[in-house]
Amino acid sequence: MVQFIENEPLLSRRRQTATDLVALIPAYQAEQKIMDVVTRTRRHVSRCIVVDDGSRDRTGELARRAGAEVITHVSNRGKGAAIRSGLTYLRNEEFTYCILLDADGQHEPHEIPKLVEAAKRTHADIVCGTRMGNPQGMPWLRRMTNRIMSRLTSWLCGIRLSDTQCGFRLLSKHAVSLIELRKDKFEVETEILVEAARHGLVVTETPVASIYAANHSSHIHPVRDTVRFLKLVTLLLLRRLLRR
Repeated sequence: MVQFIENEPLLSRRRQTATDLVALIPAYQAEQKIMDVVTRTRRHVSRCIVVDDGSRDRTGELARRAGAEVITHVSNRGKGAAIRSGLTYLRNEEFTYCILLDADGQHEPHEIPKLVEAAKRTHADIVCGTRMGNPQGMPWLRRMTNRIMSRLTSWLCGIRLSDTQCGFRLLSKHAVSLIELRKDKFEVETEILVEAARHGLVVTETPVASIYAANHSSHIHPVRDTVRFLKLVTLLLLRRLLRR
C-alpha cells in the first residue's frame, strides 16, 4: 500500500515553477540524515519528494518538517520500489529534470547543477554521477564490485559508463515517461540503464564526490545484492540470445 502525502505550502509554489527541477529521494530508516539532505537539496530544486519506504523511525515526519513532499510505503519494499513509486507519481507532473539522490548523505546536493549542466550540454536524457575518478573512502570490496558491475552493464547496454551503480543521477521528463521499472531492490540502478538502452535514450556521466563517512552504514548487502545483479544480467543475456 502506498500513501501519497503532500505538504500544502509547496503546492502553490509548485504551480509557479512548473518546468523546473524536482528531486526524488528514496529513504529508509534515515532520520539521522534526512533533514539535512532535504534542506540542502531544496536550495537547488523547486520540489523535493521523499519516498519513505516503510521506515519505523521518524524519517517521513522529519522529511516533511524540512519541506519535502512525502510518499509513504506502509511496509519496507526496497529502493527500486521506492523509486518506482516516485517516478509513477511524477509522470503526471510538470518538470524538466528529476534528480535522484540517496537519503544517507552519500551525495552532495550542491553538485546538482553539474548534472543539469551535463544534460544541457550533451542533450542527454540520463546523466549518471561517477565517483570512480576519485573513489576516496569507498570500501575496497565496493570499489572492485562496482568496477565489475559497471563493465558488465556497459557491455550489455552499449553505453560506456564508469560507475553504473551510483544512485546520484538525472532523468529527463522524457526518460521518466518511458522507463518501466520492475525490480524492487538495489539492482534498480542497472535496470534504469537497461531501459534507457532499450528506448535509445542518450546517457552520459559527470564526476561527483565519493562520500563515505567513518560511521556510514548502508542498506546494501554486498553478497545478496551482487547475486540479484547477476540474476538480472543472466536474464538480459538470455533475452539477447533468444532474439537472435
